[in-house]
Amino acid sequence: MARRSRELRPLSSEHHQALLVAFQLRKAVAGHAETAGAPRDPDGMLALARRFEETVLTAHTSAEEDLLGRFLSPSDLHRLREEHQRLHALLREARSGDASVRRPPLAAFAELLEQHVRWEERELFPRFEAAIAAEDLSLLGRELEKRLVIAGRSGPRRT
Repeated sequence: MARRSRELRPLSSEHHQALLVAFQLRKAVAGHAETAGAPRDPDGMLALARRFEETVLTAHTSAEEDLLGRFLSPSDLHRLREEHQRLHALLREARSGDASVRRPPLAAFAELLEQHVRWEERELFPRFEAAIAAEDLSLLGRELEKRLVIAGRSGPRRT
């Protein structure tokens, strides 16, 4: 990932966790012998995804929409919200069925999660950092610290 401003690092740290979860789920759903520590059974895969949703994804998506949203172009904000909604919808779909129908929505979740993180890190964040005033970035960084770091949701831990 690209070098990130100090203020956005809590989001990038959680993106690293998201990429690990996406990798684990992709391997597990595909039935690879080595799943990077992910469970191989559908219930275990769902538990991994739900734990990520509860400990990282929900607060993360809310923080991005609330704090970055007002500085984004209408098209970027639309994509951000749409992809966040789709991620949550895929997890609801995986929860709503029995184990035999969990793999497709979990596979789609892992794929979208990786694509979404890559878009944010490679395109959205660099545009955002170039366009936002230093004082606004500083205020945003303090709010991210309160929401993600101080609340214990960001950092080097693994899901």
